[in-house]
Amino acid sequence: MSQINACRECDTAYADVELARDELARCRACHAVVARHAHTDVDKALAIAIACLILFFIANLTPVLGIEVAGTRTEANIWEAVLSMDNGWIALSAGVLAVTMLLAPFIQVVLVIWLLTFARFSRRAPGFAHILALLHVLRPWSMTEVFLLGALVAIVKLSSFLPISTGPGVWALGALTVLLAVLGRFEPSSWWALERLGET
Repeated sequence: MSQINACRECDTAYADVELARDELARCRACHAVVARHAHTDVDKALAIAIACLILFFIANLTPVLGIEVAGTRTEANIWEAVLSMDNGWIALSAGVLAVTMLLAPFIQVVLVIWLLTFARFSRRAPGFAHILALLHVLRPWSMTEVFLLGALVAIVKLSSFLPISTGPGVWALGALTVLLAVLGRFEPSSWWALERLGET
């Protein structure tokens, strides 16, 4: 029985077709990408994932911005922002920030590294199917690009009233956003093929 691919935008079903390298299949109804060629450079993908993990720690543990008032300089990072919102109704915002900026991206990157490390040695990672399902659930909850945009808007707005400087966290967050977008280009078909990638 041939595999069926469903468009993630409009749910139109298509029979699976074999694609050449760099080819992709688009939905006839909405033109969204339905499938890509399953070839993936494991070494390159693993390097990107490890870089994401390093940038994740830099982005979350170093200052995002600094404010100087009356000779006193205050710097804040994402982790401190979460801890500062622990009282009253604003704690809900702290929870959302913790999930979308700390928990979801961290788990996502670690799981990708886990899969790719085994694929590097032509092996299927333990818990392969469950990890793929979890990655699918986590993808919408990783919102580094939303936070980056919000931080840049805040810096621009506040700079009209206070002397503000950007910290290394902003630059690391920008690089992390780009690399996560690169990892996000992997289609489910390529993930299912990971255990065979070391042989290609």
